[in-house]
Amino acid sequence: MSKSQNLIAGLLATSALCAPMAAFAQDSTAVEEVVITGQREAQRAAIAVKREAFVVSDVVSADDIGKLPDHNTAAALRRIPGISVMEDQGEPRFPVIRGLRSTYNRTTIDGALLASVDESGRTVPMDIVPSVMAGRLEVIKTVTPENDGNAIGGVINVTTRSAFDAKRPFFNGMASYGHYERSGDVRNDKPSYRLAFAAGRTFGAEDQWGVVIGASQEQLDYDIPQVESADPSVREYTAAGAPTPSGSPTGNGIQVPTQVRLFWYNNTKQRSGVNAKIEYRPSDAFRWDASVLASRMEDDEERIEYRIEPLGNVANQTQTSGSFARGRGIIQLNQPITTREIGLARTGFAWDFAKGWKASGDLVYSLAGLKVPNESVEFRTVDAQGANYAFTYDTTNPLFPIFTSVNDAAMRDPANYVLQQHRQALTKTNENTTQARLDLAHDDGCAWKLKFGGVLRSSDRDFRSSQVNYRAGTGFTYTLAEVDKPGPSELIAGRYLLTPRIDADAAMAFFRANRARFTTTVTAPTGNYDVSEDVQAGYVQGSYQFGDLTVLGGVRYERTKVESDAVRTTAGVLTPVSNSGSYGNWLPSLHLQWKPRADVIVRAAWTNTIGRPDYGSLAATENLSFDGSQPTLSRGNPDLKARESEGLDLSLEYYPTDGMVSLAVFSKDIKNEIFTLSSTAQMDVGRGIETVLISTPRNAETAKIKGVEFAVQQAFTFLPAPFDGFGFNGNVTWLDTEFTFLTSTGPRVTGLFQQPEITTNESIYYQRGPFEARVSHNYIGGQLETINDGNVNSDQYWKGRHVFDASLSWRWNDRISLFVEGQNLSNTGRQEVTGPKRRNLQEWANYGRTYWVGASFNF
Repeated sequence: MSKSQNLIAGLLATSALCAPMAAFAQDSTAVEEVVITGQREAQRAAIAVKREAFVVSDVVSADDIGKLPDHNTAAALRRIPGISVMEDQGEPRFPVIRGLRSTYNRTTIDGALLASVDESGRTVPMDIVPSVMAGRLEVIKTVTPENDGNAIGGVINVTTRSAFDAKRPFFNGMASYGHYERSGDVRNDKPSYRLAFAAGRTFGAEDQWGVVIGASQEQLDYDIPQVESADPSVREYTAAGAPTPSGSPTGNGIQVPTQVRLFWYNNTKQRSGVNAKIEYRPSDAFRWDASVLASRMEDDEERIEYRIEPLGNVANQTQTSGSFARGRGIIQLNQPITTREIGLARTGFAWDFAKGWKASGDLVYSLAGLKVPNESVEFRTVDAQGANYAFTYDTTNPLFPIFTSVNDAAMRDPANYVLQQHRQALTKTNENTTQARLDLAHDDGCAWKLKFGGVLRSSDRDFRSSQVNYRAGTGFTYTLAEVDKPGPSELIAGRYLLTPRIDADAAMAFFRANRARFTTTVTAPTGNYDVSEDVQAGYVQGSYQFGDLTVLGGVRYERTKVESDAVRTTAGVLTPVSNSGSYGNWLPSLHLQWKPRADVIVRAAWTNTIGRPDYGSLAATENLSFDGSQPTLSRGNPDLKARESEGLDLSLEYYPTDGMVSLAVFSKDIKNEIFTLSSTAQMDVGRGIETVLISTPRNAETAKIKGVEFAVQQAFTFLPAPFDGFGFNGNVTWLDTEFTFLTSTGPRVTGLFQQPEITTNESIYYQRGPFEARVSHNYIGGQLETINDGNVNSDQYWKGRHVFDASLSWRWNDRISLFVEGQNLSNTGRQEVTGPKRRNLQEWANYGRTYWVGASFNF
């Protein structure tokens, strides 16, 4: 049985035993889930939740069971004002709230804390949770004292369905088939499909029991062509033609790519999830529920690479061209299989035990696991024969530099490539989190309300990595000719040909057949660590209503204790390193809500929150990895301090009939901001002296964020037929950020990294009778992605990108609807740039369009 299956089996029994004392209840601002059908009703439900909430929050609801053109919750979150999403391999994965990336945010399901599934961080990649499992996605942007304090950006809560919402037995199902424009060029050409269902009913003599079960299965198969350069991506040359860093006083100011790397990826992804909830409501005064959820994602990837890079000095140089008398070719294969699992079990209660008094609480156990085996092979030309691989370059288009081999036949001859190494690597990480929470609330129906409570939480994270390198032994010559095959015939970006390549099956078979002829080197386990974190928290909050004005104030205190164990190399000797420490944080807040009219709400908030360092950053580790063929040495920093944030928010909301208009301004001042500083050094990591990228987390001096959000949602029901079927949903967020940090060359001030300056979302929909249609647009502005320690010209930036989606559906009858969807209709990829004017290539990838056709069933 998998970890997730063990979790379900064990905790269903645990939940039953906890029934008399358990349940989770939202605060008095929460509203009941609304069963929704159709785009217009989905929008009405989302507006209703936002309107009734006390805090600044936003909601997106799935109409029926996942008819949004979003395959995971990260994609669906893009529809919310102030939310952007960081992509990985073309899929939305990590949500960014008001410019703050996912490590700043708390992720919960039905209010229960999720363990994080990441090599070192606290992030929950939201693509592991299919959107069909969510009845509603809530984003709380101004937390109150009852909310977890580790939420500088906010709280993302996935609300699942309840049998008591439907008022009758129900079964909803969905099946669809997808086509990726880019599929079948590298390896697999498997069908892409989605299957999901949710079913529930109430039962018992008085329908006091309710049960909901759901499951989903998804397979995606697609290819990604990509071209990039290493870090640093460009360099300059002296008057004598010798290489020097970009921006060096001895350089000539002409930016030359350090290399051109060509990639083709094939990703075959499997996602599956199950969830179940049982509820008991014998009266209006008592509720109990227990739920379990398990989700698993496997990403089976094959990455083929072809690379050209110069050796030595440049000659015949102009502003956009030059030549190298010597060069090197590199051909590589990577085959990581990334498996992520998340499991959650929760049981809770809400009990009105006396007039005006309510007790509520929950017990939560969550686990997460990540496992990445990766087998890779690399061949290189022989540097002593570098004159055979001379080339010229052309940077007329700095985003797409062209390297032209003087002897292309020699550069592409597999017999000229000799084995560099065959590597077997394994990465594993696991997290277990247990939490107990109890709240008491007093509400006598008058102006005063009081709530207080506490939380105990314990988390354990372990990380293990291993790496074994194999090289050809003495007298054994192993060339690419033994295991080569032609690459894809299509030109990447219409310019680059990737061929030859390594035949994965042939390379693995050759290795097994000749295993005794290789020498073996085992990498020291300097990246392994164990971190335990215990949190004790308590809070008190009270509110008072003065007519149309409500004031809520309170304070939360969180005590954090951290212990870590790791291994580090000291003078060539493996040395155990242990660290421990504790700290406390007082987190006061004040919230105001004013309703001058029935359709106008003004909200204001002053909040204080924290952001604990990532687990992997706290351990004194040294972890060596390889991005393609470039080594990266990641070092931990046990001296990191937790971030401390002070936020101010002000919002104005107007609710016309079937609509909403909102304007919000906000600011955050963050002390001890944490960022990863990158630098390069010439080191020997087992293959001779080469350029190694070194990354280390550090505390910055200050970080400041100011922003404006504007959102409009409106169903045009006031128009005459047939135009009354139209509706609009749009939002825009502007950010102004400032980030001060220390480098080896002194303090630097930039914008906050990985934070876009502007994001927008717009959807136009039409709903009339059985017909529905929607066209959506998402824009994420440019952002600073990576900061280099001593060289500003080596900072890396993501360029802004537009994405268009569309969907059509037809309700065949009351039970069956047919739909078609188009994703990324603009054929938008990713562009990452670098250099003194942000013009030069760092990375370019193309994802292609995706089309889906399917049916939903409602009984």
